[in-house]
Amino acid sequence: MNILLIGAPGSGKGTLSQKLSKKYNLKHLSTGDLFRAEIAEGTERGKILQDAMQKGLLAPSDILLEVMQKQLSQAEYQDNVLLDGFGKTLDEAKELDKFYNIDKVIFLDVDYSQLLERILKRRICGECGFVTTVDESNDICEKCGSKLISRIDDNEETFKKRYEVFLKQTMPIVNYFDQKNMLVRIDANGSIENNFYKICNEIGNKSKEIER
Repeated sequence: MNILLIGAPGSGKGTLSQKLSKKYNLKHLSTGDLFRAEIAEGTERGKILQDAMQKGLLAPSDILLEVMQKQLSQAEYQDNVLLDGFGKTLDEAKELDKFYNIDKVIFLDVDYSQLLERILKRRICGECGFVTTVDESNDICEKCGSKLISRIDDNEETFKKRYEVFLKQTMPIVNYFDQKNMLVRIDANGSIENNFYKICNEIGNKSKEIER
């Protein structure tokens, strides 16, 4: 079973993807992680991606699709995969739907005010990549003990731009998969644990199939 998890910045995709991947033994693929790896390598493509992220814009479609096809064409990613944010526009989602089998699409529906609060409190570990939401007084990673930092795109001005882009270009994906009867809408304004419980209830009837 292959699952696509979508939602606005700050909706909890990354954290929930990690928890779901562990529970159901799914291979987790995140475009954000793939892009940041490209940026770290200092390639021309990485420079383009970094500029887009800093400005709150979407990555160019040709780069996104190239990354998606490269990863998903590998044999290990043909089944039992959790896609975290693959496809930011309707055209990209349609292309993904053409060359990859998606069984269920989970949409994390979160209010704007809640999203902004989460973004401003979000921290990432510079060493192990662990992502969490913390108070400013707590800047130590609970996983490895290294210092937590804010991502370059986690500020209010950039978030407003990213959210406007999300509404205009990504929300049509929700309607596309809804019309295909593939969409599960989750009210994700609550805690991570509560949202995790809701998603597990939705895919629980598939758990035995997934865990094989």
